[in-house]
Amino acid sequence: RQAREKAILDRLVAGDRTIPEMVATIYADVDRSLHGAAALSVLAQVEWLIERGLVGLAAGESPTPTLASRLELA
Repeated sequence: RQAREKAILDRLVAGDRTIPEMVATIYADVDRSLHGAAALSVLAQVEWLIERGLVGLAAGESPTPTLASRLELA
């Protein structure tokens, strides 16, 4: 879990703003047919990061994150 958290934060620093962008890089070595499940895992971790105040939703986004939400470091 800590490794995934670090990977997500690293991807935000690198400029990724959506979960699909992050999944494409974080799970590049995983069969693409599994990227949907990986995205749900990343979404759950992003929700935890938002609750902890480490990540926020970009201006204009719904208060509930989705797979398409644009994210930013808090």
